[in-house]
Amino acid sequence: MNQTAAAAETAFLLAHLNRGGTIGVSLIGVAVSAMIYGVTCIQTFQYYRSENYKEDQWIVKTLVPVLLVLDSTHEIFIIHIAYHYLITNYGNPQSLELVIWTIPAEIIVNAVIAFLVDGFFCVRVWKLSQNRFATGICAFATVTHLATNLLYPIRIFAFPSLLEAETKLKATGTSGLGVGVVADVSISTAMVWSLTKEKIRSLRTASMVDRLVMLTITSGLLTTVFEIVDLIAYVVAPSLLYNLFFNFLLGKLYVNAYLTSLNSRDYVRGSNANVVSLNSIVLSSIQMQGMETAAGQTMDSAPGRTMVGTVEDNCGSRTDMNKTGWAV
Repeated sequence: MNQTAAAAETAFLLAHLNRGGTIGVSLIGVAVSAMIYGVTCIQTFQYYRSENYKEDQWIVKTLVPVLLVLDSTHEIFIIHIAYHYLITNYGNPQSLELVIWTIPAEIIVNAVIAFLVDGFFCVRVWKLSQNRFATGICAFATVTHLATNLLYPIRIFAFPSLLEAETKLKATGTSGLGVGVVADVSISTAMVWSLTKEKIRSLRTASMVDRLVMLTITSGLLTTVFEIVDLIAYVVAPSLLYNLFFNFLLGKLYVNAYLTSLNSRDYVRGSNANVVSLNSIVLSSIQMQGMETAAGQTMDSAPGRTMVGTVEDNCGSRTDMNKTGWAV
């Protein structure tokens, strides 16, 4: 009798289960995430083959494999989520009500990735602008984003039911996504403001800065849009898993933003090098004062140029890093 009742309950749940809005959208998220992970691997390989790798600071070089390991771990976690619900618990709709440990785990990994990348660019904002107020806002938003993103998954472990966790932690989850939007917008705005403020009146240099501004806006827009859509999906449809689709991709967008900032330096300088990327946060160091060489000559003294500085490698080049304000 009990088996019959259980079978009837399972049949009822399967008949009324929104497969597309739960396991379906999650599976699509895993597939798209795997594609973006492939781009991450290509970008990492491209970075290690570049000449910039030899000149970059140790912290820049170290962050590349750290982010790759974190991204790989995240990919393993989300594959485990899909395998658990679609294979291990095939035909068991009751399993969707239970929290599998890799769901909060992948959120934690995403939080760490976002913190490392945003923290890196906060340092860049400071080195470029030397503005404590702008840098402070970016840093505060970045740290708050990490705190809220860690609080949410940690508290999830206390709820055996996924639906109960989504309901009772809705305010925490909403605030975490909202702070993420603020952090992305703050960093992108600070970068654009700093680059525009320091723009040198030279055709070549102005063109380079314009590329930096365009790539910064594009990158910030992409991550911000995903954060906003993730927030909307979480608020509007808390009983479905649309937000997991965007959550599966967010960390990889951050990783590719960092890698693109390293690999697109040739593009910013105007070379024809091809860059494989999803989005770009490209940074530049702009020197307004004449940079003297060891012989006392300026770095750029071509006839007819009013530019007395140079736009150096944007993410860690050792070439006069202290003077250009980009030493890490």
